[in-house]
Amino acid sequence: MPALTRGQKILAAVAVLIVALYVTGVATQNDQQSMADPTDNGLVQALGDWFGDPDPVDPADLTAPCRTGDTLTVEGSCVLTVARADADLREVALRPDAALHLHTRAPHDDTALDRDVPAGERIKVAVDGDGVDITLTCDKCTVTVGGSDG
Repeated sequence: MPALTRGQKILAAVAVLIVALYVTGVATQNDQQSMADPTDNGLVQALGDWFGDPDPVDPADLTAPCRTGDTLTVEGSCVLTVARADADLREVALRPDAALHLHTRAPHDDTALDRDVPAGERIKVAVDGDGVDITLTCDKCTVTVGGSDG
């Protein structure tokens, strides 16, 4: 049998890596019948630990009529606008003091995203380089922009 060329060796290594990732993904999958949150998958969590989260949005790129410093005071609704930037993907961290509804656009897509956020829960909103409007709706609440997970 002739020896494998360098290209064939690389192709074989890639094939083995793909099979290993598939097997690891299946092995770490929860036994749920419904569609699971991909971030609950052990492989996805490990990759996230290796590569980390996107950088936070620069506070100078955020504008909103309800903004004072790192606080948004929402009465009814407020639109937080994230300006365009050279970064491919960034995140805006938000923590409301009361339940609110969030509406925005998915990064690199035109899909509308809606989420009800419980009081006190920190949520990270991914934003692509085109920027986006994030509409926050609640009767009366304050939302902290940025901050840590704690």
